[in-house]
Amino acid sequence: MKPDQVLRQHISSMGNIEEALRCVHENARFVAAFGEESDRHHFYGTYRGVEGVRTLLSKFARDLDPQEFEIRKVLADETSAFAWGRFKHRVRSTNRTFESCWAVVVEVQDGKIKYFRGFEDTGALEAAFRPN
Repeated sequence: MKPDQVLRQHISSMGNIEEALRCVHENARFVAAFGEESDRHHFYGTYRGVEGVRTLLSKFARDLDPQEFEIRKVLADETSAFAWGRFKHRVRSTNRTFESCWAVVVEVQDGKIKYFRGFEDTGALEAAFRPN
C-alpha cells in the first residue's frame, strides 16, 4: 500500500486496536503531541514499537468517546503522508467535550507506519480533562 492508503487504513481502524496495530511497523515511533512524557497530560510522549503504540491506543480507548472525526485532506509521496482534519471527543472522566483541528505526519516503511507525529490543540485537551 502507498503511504496515504496506510494512513487512511490506520485512522479508519482506530476503533479496533488490533486492526490499527496491523498498520504499525515493529520499530515504530509514535509521538503524541510532545516527544517527552509530561505531567501536563498522560497521553504525551513517544511510544515505541507495536506494544508502545498499543499502550497509546489503549489510553485513547479508555479515556475518549469519539463523537465526530473528519479527514479534510491527505497528501503523500512515496514514503510519507500528511493529513489534517477535525474531531470531537467526549472525555469519559469529566463528560466534557474535547474538540480540535488535528494534523499528522507519517513515514511508511514496508507498508507500515514507522514514524507518526500527531498535532492537536493541547490546551483544549488539558482543559477537557481537568476536574471541576
